[in-house]
Amino acid sequence: MKRFLFNAVIISGIIVSISSCTKNDDLDLGVKPYTVPTTYAFSNVNFTKASQRIKMTVQLDNYLKTANTGSGVVPLDQAKVTNMFNNTNSAFADASLNSSGLSIKDITSDASLYKSFADSILLYNSGTAATAGTGGFVPRTPNKIIVGPRGLEYGQAFLKGTMGALFFKEAIKILTNVKTISAADTLAAQAQWDEAFGYLSVPLNYDSAVVYANTDPNRPLLWGGYLAERGKGIQAGGTIFNAFLKGRAAIGGYDVTVRNQQADIIMAKWEQLAAAAALNYVTSPTASSSIGNYGSQLHALSEAFGFVQSFKYRPEGSKLTAANFQALNAILNKDFYVLLNQPGFTDLVAAQNILKTAYGL
Repeated sequence: MKRFLFNAVIISGIIVSISSCTKNDDLDLGVKPYTVPTTYAFSNVNFTKASQRIKMTVQLDNYLKTANTGSGVVPLDQAKVTNMFNNTNSAFADASLNSSGLSIKDITSDASLYKSFADSILLYNSGTAATAGTGGFVPRTPNKIIVGPRGLEYGQAFLKGTMGALFFKEAIKILTNVKTISAADTLAAQAQWDEAFGYLSVPLNYDSAVVYANTDPNRPLLWGGYLAERGKGIQAGGTIFNAFLKGRAAIGGYDVTVRNQQADIIMAKWEQLAAAAALNYVTSPTASSSIGNYGSQLHALSEAFGFVQSFKYRPEGSKLTAANFQALNAILNKDFYVLLNQPGFTDLVAAQNILKTAYGL
């Protein structure tokens, strides 16, 4: 009798163990057939949160840019800037943004730094002409830009920095996490995948061959806009969009291998897109046609500054070493007037070489 009970316990334990393994082992699900569509029109797509944060950032950026118009001072309202950044006091014309419970601030890394860049536009929007060591305005055809004492254009530092510290950072974090989700948990993986796609900010039927008009309400925004502006040479648009399509379809087919491969493709190409933009903006100020045109040069270096900040959130396995990131960061944190007056643009050429070598540009 005791022997029977002992054997029964063993058999029962084996059955429980097998049942447990079957429940949790992704491989037992098997990959089922799936089709990769040509548009991101999956049945349960939802990236509302990402879209709302994109809209908030674009609206705040548009408001900050009004300081650049004309030759005179266009005053900005500090309370409005703060309310738009924090999403308080119904700052947006779109009521759905005001009631969303989201903000630019809530998940932006180093949020106080990027808020300070926005605030600095108001501080130096005084009608004072900028010179080395003195913040103010610099003419830039057909209007002007607002810069600080070292020549950093605060509007570009805010926007490009936020593109990295919010949208790029979140997309990388989300896609990295999706790779750890069980194949059986398709809804969780799909929801996160969709949010990452939302931060790219392209239409569901995005086509890298299309030139989207600025008046098109469905045109790509922020990172999506840079797919064409700086990413054509590396085929960023088609590569990233197609990987989002294939990875999303793979999730529905329990194909974690393909899903994870596409996540890696997206992260690597998105990082290379940031590098391609940064390379352009550390190169253009050194062109003979730009030398002496501080409006153009400072604007470009400020964009480079913002894009380099994206590398702080680069994915695991990035081609950019920690040492080279520190070198790039150190260069773009120098006084821009000093960088622009170095014989042979020594530091900017060094930055160009780091980006070209690391990212194959």
